[in-house]
Amino acid sequence: MGELRTRKRGKTWEYSFEGARIGGKRNPISKGGFRTKADAITARTKAKAEYDQSSRVFKPSTISVADYLDYWFKNYVQKHLSYNTQRDYESKIRIHIKPFMGKYRLASLKSDIIQLWVDDLKIKKGLSKSMISNALACLSGALNYAVQPRKYIKYNPCDYVKVPKVPINQDAQAKTDYILPLEE
Repeated sequence: MGELRTRKRGKTWEYSFEGARIGGKRNPISKGGFRTKADAITARTKAKAEYDQSSRVFKPSTISVADYLDYWFKNYVQKHLSYNTQRDYESKIRIHIKPFMGKYRLASLKSDIIQLWVDDLKIKKGLSKSMISNALACLSGALNYAVQPRKYIKYNPCDYVKVPKVPINQDAQAKTDYILPLEE
């Protein structure tokens, strides 16, 4: 596929390498703006490895979670899932997912943010474990589609999120507030 190149352009460094030919035409891949040659070589090596693994350079998506969920619903859910599932997912997205996570960029969504959301659903909203599991499954399905085939993100952060087991209600809260007196 050609050689890996590094060159100086003005005061910064640039790397380049040849991608697969498209329609018989060359497909150079390059990026510049590196302060040192070593920075350019490091970035070039990483970009080439990612290109070889996925046949394209990975670029994190700048799309928001809210916009991505709209895209996923239109392009996947409405085409592949039953009407009842569509209605269920639409309400979970509108009521539970978008208000908390819609403002984040898809590429910056991490497990800790999703865990905060799950904990918020349990503690503040008092939803049942099954309702939280279903909302998390909806979000996980959307993020799986972002991983494969869209390749907007590299992994699904929902894989590391746990739904709380302990029911949070007033009776349980009252039991935890009780403190035994110290013996003298």
